[in-house]
This record gives sequence, structure tokens and C-alpha cells, in this order.
Amino acid sequence: MSLPANAFCSIARTLEVLGQKWNLLLLREAFYGRTRYGEFQRIGIPSDTLAARLDSLVAAGLLERRSYQPDGKRTRDEYVLTAAGKDAITVLAALSEWGDRHLPLPDGPGIVFEVGDTGEPVHLRFLTEGGREVAADEVTAVHGPGWFAAKARLAADN
Repeated sequence: MSLPANAFCSIARTLEVLGQKWNLLLLREAFYGRTRYGEFQRIGIPSDTLAARLDSLVAAGLLERRSYQPDGKRTRDEYVLTAAGKDAITVLAALSEWGDRHLPLPDGPGIVFEVGDTGEPVHLRFLTEGGREVAADEVTAVHGPGWFAAKARLAADN
């Protein structure tokens, strides 16, 4: 990721955090309401890896570590989604929709995204600034203003 071609790429920066093995699954578990170390272990992650991944998600600002103390027991930590962590739901939903379309399960989706208080299913869509829905095959990726500014700075420095 440290190559110059990736230095100013939004996708590369995001993968630095979300692309680490287990991080997306840990976020999925947090969206399911899991907050405690033992609850996260249920996905099969080794303990030392779990501790490191939770620390990295806290350091990246996606989870917040909070202390709690059950009656008569020692103080423990729980991990709660931050605003940035909650925003990652769009990443999980995009991966889920892609998987359901291209790697479907025989009995239907393994995860469904819905409006919390009504249960109405929701789906991701591309929208123009004016609100018009655009099909994915009409969308292209191009360099943004940050890329051009960074390229100009690099050229000026050399």
C-alpha cells in the first residue's frame, strides 16, 4: 500500500484499516450488537489476533473501548461502534450485495440490511448529485481532485 500510486487513493487508505484479515467480520459482529471480547471470539479468530485487530479498530477510530464491571467480577473492556464504525455499514452492505449476486447461497442471503424500526429491506444504489439513480455499469472511476493535487505536489518536490 505504500507505493506512490496508492498514496493518494481513497480505496488504498480504506484497505489499510478494513483490509486487514478479520476486521470486516469483527465490524459485522459489532453491527449484530456484539461488544465483548468473548462474543467476538465466536467467529474463530485466534485470541492474540483478536486482541491486535480490536486494538487496530480502536486506533483507527471505528470502535471505542469502554470499561465495564459485572457484579462481583473484575473490570473488562467492551468495544462499541463509533460514528466512523457505523458509517462502515455501507462497505459491509456493498460486499454483501456483491456476494449475494455473484456467490449466492442456495437458501438466500446470509445477512439482510433493513430499516431498524420497520424491518423494511434496504439496498445500496448509485445516485447522482441530483438524486437520479444510476446503474452500476454506467459508473466509471476517475482520479479525483486530491489525486491531482498530490501529483502536483510530488512533481514540485522532485
